[in-house]
Amino acid sequence: MATPALLVVETSCLNAEKTLAAQFGSRGSWEQNLNLPLNFLGLQFQNGNSRIRGEGKTRGGIAIGKITCQGYKNKSSSSFSKSVNTECDLEENSDDEFLASRLLFLATYDTDLDFDKLIDNNNLGEYINNHIYRHSKRFSKARKKKLDQMDELALSETLKLMFNITNFYPHRVDAFSPSIPHILKILSRIEIPTPPLQAPVNYLINSLLNLDLEAKKSKHFGTNPLFPKFDQNCNVDKLINILDQAVAMHKPQHLESLAVPLLTLLRKIYSFAPEGPKKYMEWLLLPEDNDHDLPIGKSNTLSSRLLRLSTSPVAPSLREGISALMFELSGSDATDFVRNVGYGFAAGFLMSHDMPVPETAKEAFSTSAGGLDPNLNPITGQRWDAEPQDGGPEMTEEEKEREAERLFILFERLKATGVVDVENPVSAALQTGRFEELG
Repeated sequence: MATPALLVVETSCLNAEKTLAAQFGSRGSWEQNLNLPLNFLGLQFQNGNSRIRGEGKTRGGIAIGKITCQGYKNKSSSSFSKSVNTECDLEENSDDEFLASRLLFLATYDTDLDFDKLIDNNNLGEYINNHIYRHSKRFSKARKKKLDQMDELALSETLKLMFNITNFYPHRVDAFSPSIPHILKILSRIEIPTPPLQAPVNYLINSLLNLDLEAKKSKHFGTNPLFPKFDQNCNVDKLINILDQAVAMHKPQHLESLAVPLLTLLRKIYSFAPEGPKKYMEWLLLPEDNDHDLPIGKSNTLSSRLLRLSTSPVAPSLREGISALMFELSGSDATDFVRNVGYGFAAGFLMSHDMPVPETAKEAFSTSAGGLDPNLNPITGQRWDAEPQDGGPEMTEEEKEREAERLFILFERLKATGVVDVENPVSAALQTGRFEELG
């Protein structure tokens, strides 16, 4: 008896709105009535009055055959049918790879297709790994750094399929671990497109998210391919380079969906990276010394541009991803986080995650010896000597009194909201006899 094979049927071949997966056994045929309206090769079939059937054979465990949909346009019309030949062979070339990967990708949604059986009985994991390896061979040091259009489309569909399988079948992640070095090879050598986060770069990044990058369970590699011996920083450097270009070129509303996977991948890598790559990531992504020439977040470095995006009103997932990355790069320590990115950028993230916020800016910007860093403004993070000097006249006593009264009212209103328990400094000054000192 022949091994049962799997034939994936796309019931809306033009717009891919729905898919139907059906299994046929040793006789190589199947038929199923449909209880849903469908569009098959551009023809709309009536709900509940259609059936779809297939016949074919197997080759290497993959179904090859003809799919026919028969039904009615409406209740009064004559029966009509339309057929299409399909060949789902994952080993041939990029055209076949594109078709097979696309159909299987669509079948990961809203079907009862059993991908466990495909991996165990039909070597789906091996097919996907072989195709990714085939594409990676085009990226040797001496060869081109760009894929042909068909190769790019096929690789993108295969990567999308891999991501969905590892997402919906997390216990199957190890089947795709052999592809990790080949994905990293392509990613490290491919020309970054303009704008950067488009196919296939975004799909290469997404495909890594669910894989066992830490190699906890996998025994495929002697050395983690993420941190090769010849240059432990090469892969994180390429990822951060992509992030740098993406932040410069994509609009915040586009980064909301495109950049979050990259931020998540960087966080995942940082969590288990060796000491050298960790320090390298901190150096590239956290504010540098020259960022203190201006208030934190005002310069044009990558860290400052990320911090500005972390307050974008149109990108809540992006805000969360950037703040979480900066927090983890700060050793997941609230005080170090505030010291690195500034009180304003850090406070909202910490409070929304029920983490203790340093009580004062002075506490956050204190040195390891316990005192204030005399060179930095504890509120803005800017160096004192770089701050603009106020050349205007000093406030008069009357102006100081008016300002104190205004602050008193603002603090009372803030306290009445119940959002934070804050003590009015003007009231405290009155109670302790320091009012004259403030004035």
